[in-house]
Amino acid sequence: MRKYLSFLSLYKIPIAPLTFGLCGTLPFIFLSVAIWICAYELKLMALYNLINYSIVILSFVGAIHWGAAMIREDINYKWYFISIIPALLSWLLIMGFIANYLIIFIILMILFLIIFFIDVRAVRNKILPEWYLPLRKVITIIVFLSLGSVCLAININVI
Repeated sequence: MRKYLSFLSLYKIPIAPLTFGLCGTLPFIFLSVAIWICAYELKLMALYNLINYSIVILSFVGAIHWGAAMIREDINYKWYFISIIPALLSWLLIMGFIANYLIIFIILMILFLIIFFIDVRAVRNKILPEWYLPLRKVITIIVFLSLGSVCLAININVI
């Protein structure tokens, strides 16, 4: 077990953010599994809830940059602007312009990857704490696998 903690650098993360961060991935895991194993009506509910939860989490992850900019008393617009982009782009997904669920989930995956690389840059620039990157790495992997499994389920007509 220590080998895996060392590989992902999870031992650097304070226990509270690690625990709550991993708990925050549970809806991704449970909803993506439900899409594979539940009855059709429950699959649809899981699909809609997964889209909505993804949007909430993207908004949350973006808001971290807003909070960090406030703590630094940053007057530059850059990090405030970056912080609202995930919420705005993901909100557009549920406005009805895109009716294809596969495309919606692919866009969600892309948004999670983009905000991850923004987080990498923020950690390297010492804007966010060093322990934040290993946490985001493991959470992003779980989210990416969950959303990817839903893409596969949609593609092979499980739903």
